[in-house]
Amino acid sequence: MDTVAVVELLTILAIGLATPGPNALACFGHSGVYGAKSNIKLILGMVAGISILMLSIGLAIDSLMEYTIAMIAFHWIGMVFLGVMIYGMFLVDPSSIDAGGVDGALGLKTGMGMQFANGKEWAFIIIIMSQFIQPLGGGISGIMVIIFITLTVCLAAMAMWTLVGSKLNNTFSDEVMGKRIFTICGFLLGLLMVGFLIKGPVVA
Repeated sequence: MDTVAVVELLTILAIGLATPGPNALACFGHSGVYGAKSNIKLILGMVAGISILMLSIGLAIDSLMEYTIAMIAFHWIGMVFLGVMIYGMFLVDPSSIDAGGVDGALGLKTGMGMQFANGKEWAFIIIIMSQFIQPLGGGISGIMVIIFITLTVCLAAMAMWTLVGSKLNNTFSDEVMGKRIFTICGFLLGLLMVGFLIKGPVVA
């Protein structure tokens, strides 16, 4: 295994996680409203979705990069997804949320489904798979190494966002502070969307 490639992969993952995306903000906001335990099913769904997406893209990366139209379509699906999330963040009324007796609003299906409409996810996975499969063993071995490293780092990050959100549990339901938090989350997602709009779709 190429140690330099591992370091480079970890660097790219760190850059990706430094900009809060849909997964991070979903873990943060959901645990803030419903508590840390509510994120268990959500995170398991995210892990399943990321694993399926990474394996599929890894196996099809050579062919996928040849279809510019498909990559453009994935890009704009991701943009629409981010746009809906941003719109939702700005519309949330924290005072109207009643989490009493509710385990959580988001679960396995949501966590999994988010990955397939997440423009940020697609972009990073395509970049990672196109650059690191060969240096990390090639073929299915290289793909599995990438998946293992990525899931390890992402799980740690999602756990951190969950814990931070749960610490602010009471703040999220506050009419003023809760609204401010959701507005900031929406603003951060907006910056991410602008960045991806400027960058454009990932094409060969």
